[in-house]
Amino acid sequence: MATILLAEPSAPVASTLRRFLEGAGHEVAWVGGAAEARRLLQDRPPGVLVASASLPVDGEALCQELRQKGSRLPVLLVYPPDEERADTRAAGAGAEGCLVGPLKRGTVVTCVSLVLRLAEAGARALAPDANAPPAPAVAIPARPGGLPERRASRTDLFAVSSSPDFDFLKRLLLMEVKRSRRYRYPISLLLVEVDRFTEHTLSLAPPARTALLAEALGLLTAGVRDIDVVVPFADSRFVVFLPHTPRSGARVVAERLRERMPSLKALPGATASVGVAVSEPPAGGAKALTQGAGLSFGGLLKEAGDALRRAQAGGGDSVVVAQAGPGAQDG
Repeated sequence: MATILLAEPSAPVASTLRRFLEGAGHEVAWVGGAAEARRLLQDRPPGVLVASASLPVDGEALCQELRQKGSRLPVLLVYPPDEERADTRAAGAGAEGCLVGPLKRGTVVTCVSLVLRLAEAGARALAPDANAPPAPAVAIPARPGGLPERRASRTDLFAVSSSPDFDFLKRLLLMEVKRSRRYRYPISLLLVEVDRFTEHTLSLAPPARTALLAEALGLLTAGVRDIDVVVPFADSRFVVFLPHTPRSGARVVAERLRERMPSLKALPGATASVGVAVSEPPAGGAKALTQGAGLSFGGLLKEAGDALRRAQAGGGDSVVVAQAGPGAQDG
């Protein structure tokens, strides 16, 4: 994993970001001011700079200095929740993207992972294999909704079933499945897919398709709680993990996410289908606990996938909840 230089004057914010990033396997160095950041940038260049736009760091000025020196170091700028022009300001400073509070684990980890992949693809592009055919170019925002275009391989960016983001989700869900069985609280998993994505995007260039998916990721992330996790899964699908969420709550969230999809600026009027899988430990004693012993990440994902296919078979733009058990009906 990469080394992340975190330049953040607020200790609580820095602690949160550091916990998110180290939990995803990154090595994190933290500084609280611009002078320290400049020293480390020169002495030990990191893989990514995550810098606060607030004083005394002034991440925008740091990013502008790097670009003036010709540095290609990926930069993510961090803005407070009340900043309404974060995308514009970050782009003007030359940053790859931005994070706007309140900070969510899934968003932070995904953004850092994406800019790292962009940097790796850019480095390969500078020294191409003379015998290899050129890869199709795409552009993807580090923060959904706004980012200067960068070029990378579609294969690199969308092999998400084995990406650090998806691996993080699998580890998290395996842990939550165990906790759910022990403490008997419900967990839910959603599979969200843009309906007829291939058909709608046949005429779009690869950068436009990638930007569309990134915008969809941003819409979904903004529609869930801080404790929820949203990650790309495959093509136009996204996995949404909802801890402490029963069947009724999962349906409410699924409907909310479905209703958000038509607001996509890159594909006005788009619809989405959602498959929902829920684990609700049954009431009772030890016997009830053993009934959920077969619960697994793969099982939940399969149930959500089956429910998604049923939603799409009905014409799309709908939510289908997987069966609660033998003989139960879809919710």
